[in-house]
Amino acid sequence: MTAEKAACGITLIVRYLVSIRERTGKREERVSFPTGSTLQDVSTWLHETYGIVIPNPQLMATLNGRGWSQYPEALSTVLNEGDTISIFPPIAGG
Repeated sequence: MTAEKAACGITLIVRYLVSIRERTGKREERVSFPTGSTLQDVSTWLHETYGIVIPNPQLMATLNGRGWSQYPEALSTVLNEGDTISIFPPIAGG
């Protein structure tokens, strides 16, 4: 499945933070997916487009501010128009 613009579909905002921004060359982009697409579809698209693998212990991925693993449906979570996905390395504090 590709993320090409579709007549019937949804548009997501994908944000790339910290070092991921360097990898993609972008801070953010709007990407269209077919209606009914899931986090797995985004994961596949990220891998095919940028070589980014999620889930990955070296990266964090959120959907509307919540970690992907926090959703009961996990990678089967269905996406909605205007959802925001952020990808970034884990941040450690002290």
